[in-house]
Amino acid sequence: MDVFNGVRFVRLRCCARRGKYLAADVDGLGVCLTSQRGVHNVVWAVHHAAGPDGGPCVLLRGAYGRYLIATTVQAGTGPSDGVLTTQDDLSTAPPPPGMLWQAIPRRSTFVMRSGTGRYLRANGRYLRWRRAVTSAGDNGSTMMQWDIENVPIRMTRPCILDPTYQLTHARRRPLTESEVARQIRFVRGETNGSVNEGAWRTMRLNTHNLMQLRLTLACRLGNSRDVTRTTLCIRAGRNGHLTPLLVDLPIGNNRIDIVILNHGTLADNDLRYPDLNAPSIE
Repeated sequence: MDVFNGVRFVRLRCCARRGKYLAADVDGLGVCLTSQRGVHNVVWAVHHAAGPDGGPCVLLRGAYGRYLIATTVQAGTGPSDGVLTTQDDLSTAPPPPGMLWQAIPRRSTFVMRSGTGRYLRANGRYLRWRRAVTSAGDNGSTMMQWDIENVPIRMTRPCILDPTYQLTHARRRPLTESEVARQIRFVRGETNGSVNEGAWRTMRLNTHNLMQLRLTLACRLGNSRDVTRTTLCIRAGRNGHLTPLLVDLPIGNNRIDIVILNHGTLADNDLRYPDLNAPSIE
C-alpha cells in the first residue's frame, strides 16, 4: 500500500489496454474505460481506511462524490464470476467491504483487490469497443493489472469560469429535460464542514449544467454574489466526504445533495484540487 502513502489523487491506467483509464461514468453510477486522460472523471481522490481485517485500505472517490465499489450483482460481461463495479454513496460506517481497496504489487504494476476478495478488471481485450469495468476472482489476467498514477495537487483554487473538463460520450441527439431533471437538496455548511441535518432545503433543477446550478442556488439564497464567494460540494451519502463540484451534474434523475461552503472557512481551505495538466508524479 506504499503506493498510496502521501497521495491525494490518482489515475488508474489499464496495462492491457494502454491509454485507457478507469473513469466515473457520466450517469454518476457506472464506471468505464476511457482514453480522455485530461478530465476530472478519471481522477480518484484517495482516503485511507481500515479494511475488514484491520489492514490498510483506501476508498476511491470520483468526480461526482461517489465511491468505487465492487458490488455483489452478477456482471453481464467478463468472467462468469464477475460482478458489477459501480459508484456508490457512503451511507454507513464503517464502509462496506466492496468499497475498500488494496493495491497489491504484481510485476511492475498493481492489482486492485476489494474487501470482498475480488479484483478490479477491465474488459474488451478482443472486443475493443467494450468499455466495461468489473470485479472478478484473480485468474492472473493482465486485464487486472493497473498502473497507478499520482496526480499532483493544484496550487490555486479553480475559477468558476474554468472549463468543465469532463468525460464526454458521442450522442446521436441532445439531452432532453426529462433525462436531467432532478431534485436538489442544499444546505450551507458550517465553518468546519459539518451540516445541520434539519436545515436541508429542496428545489427542482431541469438541467445538469453546473453554472446554471450555481446561479439558481445564488438566487435561492438571496445573494447573487455568492456565485463567486462559495464552493459547491456534493455529499454522496451521510458519511460521504465533501467533493468540490468541478463538472456538470451526472446525467440522470437521482437526487443530488449540495453543501455550500463560504470561501475562507476552515472546511473550504481544507479542500484540495487535482492538477489535471501536470505530469504524473513518479
